[in-house]
This record gives sequence, C-alpha cells and structure tokens, in this order.
Amino acid sequence: MKRRNVQLAFIGEDNPADTDVQDLVAGDEAVEIAVLGGTVLVTVPAGTPDEQIFEKLSVLEGELRLENGLILSFEIRDGATGAQFSATPASKRSEAHEGLSSLPDLSGGA
Repeated sequence: MKRRNVQLAFIGEDNPADTDVQDLVAGDEAVEIAVLGGTVLVTVPAGTPDEQIFEKLSVLEGELRLENGLILSFEIRDGATGAQFSATPASKRSEAHEGLSSLPDLSGGA
C-alpha cells in the first residue's frame, strides 16, 4: 500500500516548503492499493464487438481482491450520479453469495 499527500501532488501550487506541516497532516491522502485478482463484468447490447464494450456499456460491475485482504465489489450504471460499492474482508465473505459467477458463461455467443 502506498500513501501520498494530495496537496503535494499538485504541480504549480504553493511551494510545499512554505506549507505548514499541520496543513499537510490534516489534508487528504491518496492511498494506492494493489489489486491481486478479480473480475469485471460489462453489460452491453447483444452482439457488441469486443473492442466497443466500454463505449456501449450500460452497467460496469466488479469484484476485486485487494492486497489488504478485502474484496471490493462495485457497480456503476451509465448516466448515474455516483456508484455503489462495498468492501468486505475475504474471511467474512459469505460463500452463499454467487456474485458475478451466477451469470451463465456465453463466451461462445448467444
């Protein structure tokens, strides 16, 4: 996991040497977490060519296994304001929830 102070990331802003240390501690941090695995599901109109799936999507969903042991689940709908997400410890995740695996594999086409 890597942490960076957001205020220090802006080029052309005030010189960090002129910034009070307390301001940096109170500011936001960007936390980078490595993704170890997971699945992304894109809902598109039937017959959409592979190279156009991110242009034609109506829903983007995913479950990502993170380096800190959490499973991040998310859903973003086209035209929505915001997104839904949850982070669950892998050890507390219910195996009864099939998640994305409940959809049939139609990789050969419909």
